[in-house]
Amino acid sequence: MPNSADPCFSRPNSKLMRGARNAIENCLGVERDDRVVLICDEATAEVASALIAAIDERKASRQVFVLERCVERPVTDLPSEIWTALGGATVSLYAVTPQPGEQSHRSELVSKVEPLKLRHAHMVRITPDAMMQGMLADYRRIGRLNELMIERLSKASLVRIRSAKGTDIIVDLDPSEPWDSSAGIILPGHWYNLPNGEITTCPASVQGVFICDAMAPTESKVRSDLLLRKPLRIELVDGVLALASGGPPGLADEVGAMAAGESSLSRVGMFGVGTNFELLMPIGDPLQDMYLPGAYLALGSISTLKTPRVTWSNRQQMPFTARRTTLEIDGGAVIKDGRYVQALLDMI
Repeated sequence: MPNSADPCFSRPNSKLMRGARNAIENCLGVERDDRVVLICDEATAEVASALIAAIDERKASRQVFVLERCVERPVTDLPSEIWTALGGATVSLYAVTPQPGEQSHRSELVSKVEPLKLRHAHMVRITPDAMMQGMLADYRRIGRLNELMIERLSKASLVRIRSAKGTDIIVDLDPSEPWDSSAGIILPGHWYNLPNGEITTCPASVQGVFICDAMAPTESKVRSDLLLRKPLRIELVDGVLALASGGPPGLADEVGAMAAGESSLSRVGMFGVGTNFELLMPIGDPLQDMYLPGAYLALGSISTLKTPRVTWSNRQQMPFTARRTTLEIDGGAVIKDGRYVQALLDMI
């Protein structure tokens, strides 16, 4: 059984411990009587070492599984010993850098969270940078900001996204569609990505131009600095992708081909607002960059919404994120150039 003495692990980096404690103590609420299962891999060993140390500080029992020690990668099905451990756990963490073909076991894992009544932290692709930025947030304040933003957006007549680079989007919200709030405080039978901080809904329609310069919307390995220099432009008509252009070589063609392959992947399935107000800029980590203050759009999957009204969806999702967006609600800015207005933060 892998443990903190395994050669995979090292003495925890002190710079990561604050984020690890936030995850273990505040987000997951680990106590002495909890039984914790941590699933990691060799690529995330540095982060896992800090998480193990934080679990031990809480004096909770733990089992640690390094995927490469248990099964050949890529992993399609988790080994039986991991499922057995999860069946007796109260808390679980999945801190793994995924390989192609591993989506199925991740989907199965999160589907078991509710029946097993786990408090589960999904930390896919977690990096030391994310631990030292997004995981330092005060998630209780983020939760209050989420409530305030949902209240305002639910009453909005006009929602507009703009940026200095040319983004100009009108979002038509559907009042019958639910809002999902992700604020990192994890209760039994629930799971969240960590880091965290966003609200999402399925919009009625979206019109305009969105300049994507923060995170590539596909699995292509596009550096965030390259996307910053050569942003991707998408044009949306009646909530459907009309044209993708610009961007790093090949990216617009890839987006267009994916959207053309399935009609539900060409439709805007999600309007999201990042609420992790501690974040200042993208770091090239998709786990964190979607939670930047500002607004984003995603084609395809609406899977994060608990009870969407629409019946269409897609297993895939293409999120389009941007730096320094301004979000206006009925003509008043609540986020300006990628930062929440101070008057709003003073209310939480």
